[in-house]
Amino acid sequence: MLQTIHRSRKRGIFFILLAMLIFALLNAIIKDSTAHYHPIQIVFFTCFFSAVPAACFLIIRGEWLLPRSTEWKIHFKRAGLLAIGLSILFLGMSMLPLANSMALYFSSTFFLVILSRPILSEKVDLAQWVAVAVGFVGVLIVAKPNSVVFNWGTLLMIAGAFMESSYNLYGRLLSSTYNNFMLTFLGTLLPALVILSVLPFVWITPNLEGWIILVFLGLGSGLAQLCVTFAYRYAPAGVLSPMIYSAMLWSVILDITYYGNWPTISLILGSGIIITSGLMILIYEKKNVKTQLELLQANA
Repeated sequence: MLQTIHRSRKRGIFFILLAMLIFALLNAIIKDSTAHYHPIQIVFFTCFFSAVPAACFLIIRGEWLLPRSTEWKIHFKRAGLLAIGLSILFLGMSMLPLANSMALYFSSTFFLVILSRPILSEKVDLAQWVAVAVGFVGVLIVAKPNSVVFNWGTLLMIAGAFMESSYNLYGRLLSSTYNNFMLTFLGTLLPALVILSVLPFVWITPNLEGWIILVFLGLGSGLAQLCVTFAYRYAPAGVLSPMIYSAMLWSVILDITYYGNWPTISLILGSGIIITSGLMILIYEKKNVKTQLELLQANA
């Protein structure tokens, strides 16, 4: 039994590390692509073709489940948040070193705590607020106010992380009704449909290489999201959540090898604080869930 659990967790860790590597590679490609295409156009291709892998699994498994009439509003609100959030993130990414972008993106962990009360009506305790405050100190260290790094790119990354956190929390709200494949499919196809209304105003016709890159961004993103889904099937969140920060390591490696940007002291220090505070939040949530389960068992 223990061997089975251990083997299952190793598979989960493998899939989450693979997903973070794919996302880091895609971010590097997106950063370069913004020099040739508008971020909104890149978001359209990323979202539209991200839906393809999830659609394939839904066809194979026969688990299609269309939203009820009362739920479409939440789905389109979620779609709008991702469409705007990714456009802002991609624009911000074009202005900053890759590793700095990833470090600032991890501020989404803190927004998940801040927004959990208004969106999910969840209680936020003092310990979580302290972790959020510490985390934002790390964000400020990475951003380096009054320096060349603290520019519109920094503000855009933080604003995009805020919107994507809202998108994820609405996804959690819907997760009791839909399986992960259906949530991924609707959560990527609908933002692409939302963007269609403005796409003609920013459209730049790609050459053959451009078509390949843009389609690859979408399919790669969809594959990475499936890897995340598989990871959480094999291992619990408490095991996988710290592995998400491996994306920071991949980003630093890509920044050095591809762009020649070596990490600064402020990036290392700030990222360490951000990651530590994020882990504090995860550990606290794990203890809170355990306490709630013990209370339920005691009252059963």
